[in-house]
Amino acid sequence: MGDVPRRRALLAAASGLAALAGCSGSDSASNSYPSSDERRIDDYELEKARDERGGALVAEGDELPSLSTDERAVQRRSTRRVLVTATDIDELTFAGTGAGERLRTFLAATDFESASAYLLAMPVRACREIRFRSVSVEPDELANGDLHPHADFCQAYRPADVDCDADAIHTVGFAIRLPVAADRSTGSGSGMSGSCRRGEPPTVFNASAAAGSGGGDA
Repeated sequence: MGDVPRRRALLAAASGLAALAGCSGSDSASNSYPSSDERRIDDYELEKARDERGGALVAEGDELPSLSTDERAVQRRSTRRVLVTATDIDELTFAGTGAGERLRTFLAATDFESASAYLLAMPVRACREIRFRSVSVEPDELANGDLHPHADFCQAYRPADVDCDADAIHTVGFAIRLPVAADRSTGSGSGMSGSCRRGEPPTVFNASAAAGSGGGDA
């Protein structure tokens, strides 16, 4: 099958990042802290969507959870999925709203032979906004075809001229396209800062530069 060697070659090129890393570190799905061996990806693509009705943007399975007007249901609004094949998208149900459609369309345009995607959705208070800060991967895991992304976010108040109800809940979603292919994902993570003041950025991993460096076989 011709696709397998090509995919392995892409993984091998992407895992040139392994040369940039020290010891392997694994970020489990329940762990929101990045390992010391993660390297930030700089050449990602991002789609962000906000639903001011506060409903779930995406869910696993055939239907979205319903939310009563007096139920915050944080866990029902929250989603975190790593997508490495088009089939992974088919296993999700997106809200039939502008926000849900934006995320679905963006993900559907991903070429999974050379890329992957990290999808996150979460609730946010109406007068606050969540900003994406960075995304990183674990090089040694990716070298084995296992993608462990970690995304970092921060919260800030929306501009003063935005009309909002401080007690209302909205939902935001982030679809991050990563310039690396993978066979699977057995872990992911995310972090949230209460302030959007940036510190010193971590070491940047550029997938194009790694691919050109001839990183060796996976």
